[in-house]
Amino acid sequence: MPTIVDISARHKGCYADDMDHLAVLRDKIGSLRAEIAQIKELNDQYRRERKNEVQAQVAHGQRHERLQAIQQELSQLADLGRRVRSVEQMKEHHRAGLHLVGKAS
Repeated sequence: MPTIVDISARHKGCYADDMDHLAVLRDKIGSLRAEIAQIKELNDQYRRERKNEVQAQVAHGQRHERLQAIQQELSQLADLGRRVRSVEQMKEHHRAGLHLVGKAS
């Protein structure tokens, strides 16, 4: 599963003005939600089974670690989303100023 660093590297240099950064973030969050749901189902299955073999316990630990990594990624995505939204607001403010200047001419 790609991390926020992977996403940034993949899109580095191709940030055109018309690229919808928020859509990229929404897609990533959607894929993380799907992964969380899958992990939850596997954890529920783990809890239902009385006999938890070593292999099942290891897998359970790995899922727990992945959930922690997802939590960290979501935190990074939230921060990135705030920055993207701030940049978008600044661009909109700038466009509005240019529009007013154009009307005055």
